[in-house]
Amino acid sequence: MEANVPPLWCRRVKLQGKVRRRVQDLRIPSSSIFDSLSSRATLELSHNESARLAADCLLSQGLEAYQETLQTEGEVDFLSQLEKKYFLENGEDSEPDAGDGGDAFESSSSSFHSATQCPSVPCSTEDGKAGCQSHESNVELYLYSENRAAGIKDVVREFIRKAETTLALVTDHFSDVELLCDLLEASRKRFVSVHLILDHLNLSIFRDMWHQLRLRSEDFPKLSVCSVKGHTYCAKNGRKLSGQLSETFIISDSTEVLIGSFSFSCLSWVVHRSLAFIVKDSAVPHFLEEFERLSSSSTPVSGFINASTSAPFKTHTDKQQPKSMAISNHTDMVRINKWIEDALHLEIG
Repeated sequence: MEANVPPLWCRRVKLQGKVRRRVQDLRIPSSSIFDSLSSRATLELSHNESARLAADCLLSQGLEAYQETLQTEGEVDFLSQLEKKYFLENGEDSEPDAGDGGDAFESSSSSFHSATQCPSVPCSTEDGKAGCQSHESNVELYLYSENRAAGIKDVVREFIRKAETTLALVTDHFSDVELLCDLLEASRKRFVSVHLILDHLNLSIFRDMWHQLRLRSEDFPKLSVCSVKGHTYCAKNGRKLSGQLSETFIISDSTEVLIGSFSFSCLSWVVHRSLAFIVKDSAVPHFLEEFERLSSSSTPVSGFINASTSAPFKTHTDKQQPKSMAISNHTDMVRINKWIEDALHLEIG
């Protein structure tokens, strides 16, 4: 019997993918503490070719080809059922001149850093609100409170109410009728320019709400609605997959930003846990740039007037001009009254 057993050097070594090797190492306790210490200094962020091949097969050939590729490459199943479903339901053929997306699974260490990160400083908490402040930016933090479930929604509504000239809103899901009324009232009664950028797959939710309320876009000339996709992954054979918008933030008058993990939906306020930040000062330009990037790649939603989405940034530059040059036909009466009071105060002085 022993004669039929091939020697060790003849036995075929089973191929293992990068992630599978790491999982195997975690299953076996380290034999030496020095092995653990030596591994801390290295972090591999290189491209995972096995993952790319499997994703290509899932996108172009289906689930069975995906499983076969994982078996051949010796890699673990790295996609959840929800992610596989997204691949299968949203894949589409790309244009003949579409770029090669073979490096879509590569990672860059720069993508894990944020230029607007609030430094670690002591924060005080009071009534569910925590504030941290640095020399560069001013940040207020609001947390979900079980004693007051609508707390974050109230913060959002108050933030919208304070806007005087522009509101630029980005969200993945918009189905809250009350918040829609807040935005439309700001647009029509206070002459605030409202610019919405919504996720392309969830756009139908907003459309259904709009039609059920029997609203007409002609009645809101200062409202624009656009949709945008996430990043696009392209397989080697030309199939592509577009992602979703997973951001939520509101820019008010180019001076403040409300950002958080919430969505504009009833469930987000009633049962889901979320948090919100109000960002001011030097962090605001980063969100202005992000909104500009999203606007440049967005698609106007048919049926809406869609005023230029560059309007939110006009307010930022107007603040540097003399007041006499900044006043327009649609300027909020509150601001006009304030300027008149300032002028009278100077004359009296």
